[in-house]
Amino acid sequence: MKYLSGFKIFENLEDIHAICKKYGIKNYTINSDGSIDVNDNVNLDFKDLGKLPLKFRNVTGNFYCHYNKLTSLEGAPLSVDGNFSCVENQLTSLEGCPEYVGGYFSCSGNPIFEIWKLFRDKSKIEVFNEYDIVREVDGKPAIVLDRLNAFLEEIGKPPKEKKYFVLDGWINI
Repeated sequence: MKYLSGFKIFENLEDIHAICKKYGIKNYTINSDGSIDVNDNVNLDFKDLGKLPLKFRNVTGNFYCHYNKLTSLEGAPLSVDGNFSCVENQLTSLEGCPEYVGGYFSCSGNPIFEIWKLFRDKSKIEVFNEYDIVREVDGKPAIVLDRLNAFLEEIGKPPKEKKYFVLDGWINI
């Protein structure tokens, strides 16, 4: 049987077990869709990852994927009972972010952090993602002001004035 997990199709469960062993993931269950539930912490920090190696579903502890090269949170858990940290990556979106985080959420050190600072409310991430605020302009990720302001208005925050902001590492809003 083949299992789809994140960006890969695994030929068998042993492939998923091997990745869990490689990254020190313990106390996990492989779901029928190839995603995994972890009854423990997941520490994928400082692994030089460009993408998450597995598709996570639920994590009962903390989930750390900071200090990598992630450009997407695809594969991140749907729910994390503890803290979720994706600090110091290359994220220009919160797409794929957990729907539920029971503890602290941190995304500092990413281009998206400047937008996150405008609302800092993990319960608003799903609404933020629905507005599709980050787009490509002249080949670079940018913030579309009318979408950003519509989002800010919906959550009761003041609008911003510039047309868009290019995300060259750090942005100023």
